[in-house]
Amino acid sequence: MPATKFQVKLSDKWVDYSHEEDKILKRAYMAGFPGCKFHLRGQNYQYDFKRLLQKNVNTGKDRQIRVPHKWKQPSAPIVPEGKTTVVNVPTGSPGSVIQVPYPGAPGKFINVNVPAKARPGQAMLVPVPDLSQAVSAGAAPMPAAAEKEKKAGWSTGAKVAAGGAAVVGVAGAAVGGAILGEHIAEHGLDATVDAVGDGLADAGEAIGDAAVDAGEFIVDGAEDIGEFIMDLF
Repeated sequence: MPATKFQVKLSDKWVDYSHEEDKILKRAYMAGFPGCKFHLRGQNYQYDFKRLLQKNVNTGKDRQIRVPHKWKQPSAPIVPEGKTTVVNVPTGSPGSVIQVPYPGAPGKFINVNVPAKARPGQAMLVPVPDLSQAVSAGAAPMPAAAEKEKKAGWSTGAKVAAGGAAVVGVAGAAVGGAILGEHIAEHGLDATVDAVGDGLADAGEAIGDAAVDAGEFIVDGAEDIGEFIMDLF
């Protein structure tokens, strides 16, 4: 059967990543960047989605990887480069500013603009600003500075993220959340449903190998709130 998970080549055999690593890689891949890095189980890993390589930074060991069958990245990144975390869109939050726990900093929060078209339960990438921009619970957000020019080819999610980017050096400035998988709706359905319980929901009738609608792209975001950070570049 076509692979529904990210895979790594071990001793000339393709092996599925664990559930945890697979969902991290899916999030990073759907953010539209050529690469990512993160810390997991005491090791530092770096991934190159163009060359399809995994590098264990601690040991220097490279391994080949491959993406799930028919998965396709957005044409451009959907959030600014740098550190991000993932949360699920809370009920009643689309079109408003919410507070997300700042990863690794108890009592600190990030003000986040939730896209108006987001739906509760969707996985949302959240840029993680410098800790100096974190706020205490209930702190009102500073108005975000919208960019005058949008980069050609950016998806709607990217434009929302750019427009809601934090004002550098201003505590409490709201960052723009971006919905994972939004580009699928804009550019056609071209990803497969993960049939083994990774939280991806079929948006309707299968097309070809079954498709994932951007509006239903859910990858267990909530369980990592305040804990996990991916560095996208």
